[in-house]
Amino acid sequence: MNHIQKKYSAYQNLEEYMRAAGCFFSEYFRRTMTKPAMDEQMDLTILELKGLSAFVDLDAEYSMSELSKNAYLPLSNMTVIVKRLEKKGIVLRERSQHDRRIVRVRLTDHGREILYAFVGQRLRELENTLGKLSKHDQQELLNALVTATDIFRKIAY
Repeated sequence: MNHIQKKYSAYQNLEEYMRAAGCFFSEYFRRTMTKPAMDEQMDLTILELKGLSAFVDLDAEYSMSELSKNAYLPLSNMTVIVKRLEKKGIVLRERSQHDRRIVRVRLTDHGREILYAFVGQRLRELENTLGKLSKHDQQELLNALVTATDIFRKIAY
């Protein structure tokens, strides 16, 4: 066995686990992101839904940088998303009275309704998915996800 084959063999199980986790998360996000996106009442793209999910506190105002960080999206993408959400009456953008360079963004009442519906759909899908597992398996999955998240946060990309 050459050097590359030995290394590949050593990481083969890890690759298999990563693929399984990737499939799980892809399916979870497909189910929880596309069903609401296809709902005619919402008429939102997946990126708009992702931008909407950046509003962690429904009553708070956010800077564009805060929204970008919350959504794990580049600021340039978040700016485009917020403009589209504003056109749909979901968010309001206002310039700071103290510093006109700063833009604060908040949800409208309509935006809160959409976010509630979106979160409700995601929770129902999560319950449907995890409800197939025993309480013990649910706890094991949660513990594994917490551990994996802690480890991945140590990796600098």
